[in-house]
Amino acid sequence: MPLDASAGALARAARAFYLLRTLRVFRYLDLQSMMYSPTYGMVVSLIVLLSFFAQGLALWVIVIFFAAELVMRAVLLRGMRFAGRREKAVEWFYWWVDFLATFAMIPIFATARYGAALRMLRLIRLLRPWLVIVRNLRSVIKEGQYVQEINLIVLLIAILSIGAGVVGRLFLPDYDYTRDGIVNEQDRTLLAPIWFAFRLLSDPGNTVFFPEHPAIAVFSVLAPIIGLFLLAFFIGIGANIVSGLMKRLRNEPVNIANHMVMIGWNEVAPFILDHLRLFAERFHVGLKLVLLHERGQAQGQAQEGWIIRREGDTESEESLRRVNLRHARQAVLLAPGTSTRDQFAWSIASLVAARRENPDIYLTFALAGDTRPRLDTHRHPFQIGWDRDDFYDKPTVVFSLADARASLLRNVLAYRDFDQIMHRLIAPQRVEESFLQVCEFDGRIVFVEGSCVLEDEKGIKASLTAMAARMFRQGAVLLGVIPDGCDPVPLYAASHLPAGTPIRGLLGLAVSPSALLSEARFAIEHPLPIPRTQELPNLSSFPAPRVLNLLILGWVDGMPLFVKRLAQSFDALDITILDDLEESAIREQTQYLRRRIAETPEIAEKCQISYQRWDFHHMEALRPHVRRANRIIVARPLRFQGTSYAIVVSTLAHLYALLEEEGLKTQVFPILEDRQQARLLQEELADRVPDSEVHVVVPDEFFGAFVAHTSFHMFAAETSSAYEMQRRLRHAVDDLMGDVGENDQMEIGALVVNELLPADAEKLFCALLERGMIWIGYRMRADFVYSDPVYGWLQRLFPRKYDFQCLRQRQIVLNPFGSPLTRHSWTHMRHEIAELIVVRASSP
Repeated sequence: MPLDASAGALARAARAFYLLRTLRVFRYLDLQSMMYSPTYGMVVSLIVLLSFFAQGLALWVIVIFFAAELVMRAVLLRGMRFAGRREKAVEWFYWWVDFLATFAMIPIFATARYGAALRMLRLIRLLRPWLVIVRNLRSVIKEGQYVQEINLIVLLIAILSIGAGVVGRLFLPDYDYTRDGIVNEQDRTLLAPIWFAFRLLSDPGNTVFFPEHPAIAVFSVLAPIIGLFLLAFFIGIGANIVSGLMKRLRNEPVNIANHMVMIGWNEVAPFILDHLRLFAERFHVGLKLVLLHERGQAQGQAQEGWIIRREGDTESEESLRRVNLRHARQAVLLAPGTSTRDQFAWSIASLVAARRENPDIYLTFALAGDTRPRLDTHRHPFQIGWDRDDFYDKPTVVFSLADARASLLRNVLAYRDFDQIMHRLIAPQRVEESFLQVCEFDGRIVFVEGSCVLEDEKGIKASLTAMAARMFRQGAVLLGVIPDGCDPVPLYAASHLPAGTPIRGLLGLAVSPSALLSEARFAIEHPLPIPRTQELPNLSSFPAPRVLNLLILGWVDGMPLFVKRLAQSFDALDITILDDLEESAIREQTQYLRRRIAETPEIAEKCQISYQRWDFHHMEALRPHVRRANRIIVARPLRFQGTSYAIVVSTLAHLYALLEEEGLKTQVFPILEDRQQARLLQEELADRVPDSEVHVVVPDEFFGAFVAHTSFHMFAAETSSAYEMQRRLRHAVDDLMGDVGENDQMEIGALVVNELLPADAEKLFCALLERGMIWIGYRMRADFVYSDPVYGWLQRLFPRKYDFQCLRQRQIVLNPFGSPLTRHSWTHMRHEIAELIVVRASSP
């Protein structure tokens, strides 16, 4: 349909406004980091030099570019917090200098009386970037003591040139040293033979076309050889200087804001980085991370473009300023070393330094040892004695690898797939996966005819049971509600809340927080009656022993804490530890374990520990121990140096043969340190013995995902209410791990499916909820593979960037109706379900 002029103009204006959406690309550009980088300084230098040859429109383009750059720099400078007045004055001085140089570029001044001089003012724009380069170049030459080497070679060349010139003048006075074809008085001066000798020494190619004298022939051969050595010295020194200069330039202070800082490096750092990148891409957050580590650490790691590396002393205030901690939003501090005392001391010192540099920054500490308060009167481990106004109690989270490992292994021994389910709940690998979410919600709990009802801010009411059942069918699993100022309360405990309790958030499984909130809104605004419950199908509890006969081949770090955690889940413990230690070391470790366990009398009463020597070589000696054990852990020896893969696989190969010979189906848990090695072992077992009871565990990977999950959500929280929701999410994860003591309300369990499940998922969900269980997924008997041909072609054309790292995860389906793929597993493969995965009240 043709448009008149006014309508056409309006359409073009609307199109122009629509195209403004392209400005969103600047959300992913780090302008501050870019504009203060050495590369940008070189680009500015090139543009300034080209401006001397630009005229007309080209010159105006350059002027407009520099004017826009000045405006952006002014905006950045106004928002920056400087370490002192001097730094602020220096940056603004450079800005005014560049403003003057840009003003002098305007073509109107070219016709002025002093136009040429004004044109030269644009060169002062080179001041800032080149001052940085010259300053670092001077430091490199000074630190490397290259001045002495350069002076030595220059003096050596001078001595050789002058000496050869003097000898030439005395013995060959009538030679054409100037190489102009004429022997005259100029050849008889002292400078001519000296210059001739210098040319031969400095030029690898011979300048003598044909020697007229035997002495010149000999000298013209020796001089270039000596010159080549001297030139090689210069090249070597120059290469070292350039390498040192680039290293210092790469280690210059960063000029970015609202970034994340990781300080330190240890064995879990690669896992933290991998999961941080996963979260950033999943939530479409432009995460820029600055990594500060000691010299020689992180070799071969952290080469991605989203990571800025800086080397330095992690305890130095200068290094903290180099990573611009003052403008950072989040910091992850990885305590170095293996000593609990040293890690704790480093963490306290880092806390004080970080808070002094940036009082409001979110801090996450990751330690290998325990994180108990060192004084009985302290509330947390990092409480500072002189802190009278809670200055150091601002958002700070402390993680312990020993705690995480102990809780993980305790839960894995009770339910073998616990680690994979928890990993899926906090760190999803596939894009269509659902995982733990929290969302803000304004409502309150009321009771209608004895039924627990959720009322939103509009006054619309819906039964929690009917609401959860409908949300489950729509693709979101409602786990609980978050009362005002309290941790999440699971659905089966919501009826214990007082009437009128304000609700500030929801906890559940969904593909995103918005999906969880939208499904909750839909379920409230379009209520359905509660589905009639039915008798549960033939389901039985997952078989877990109440008396644990545990055989440990090797050593589990944090063994005393691990034993204490085991005592929380089992009625009696009989633990046998076989390790390659001397008898004196065996006695020392046994006394240490018994002393630590005796700190809790009720645990000591039901725990029997036997520590024996075994060399990991005589496999037949394992047979009597294998017969008694109902769980086996294979780890590396305490004093073993190197990776655990080789010795764990060697032990496992013989251990499996013993189990086959004895006709036992004992669950075995190899502990490895690398996911790739674990994947290799899993693939071998899956190809040879697909029904084996060997379940590989990688505690470091799980701990890295745990730390990255909390750190990223703290970083992404832009408001106090959003941060409070993420705190509740972290507490929910701790609850599922069983790390909240007496306040434990949730745990992950499984029900064995003994018959075909009914097709009505809502009724099954309500039936389980009535019995105090929230159904969140299931495990298939074999790997779940979606066999649709169109989907297969799409996977070939657009392969997944991330996929399951552990083979056991291929059998696990969480939130069955969360995506068309997982829905297919329920509608077409319900007969292949082996176990239902539920969240239930914690066992006493």
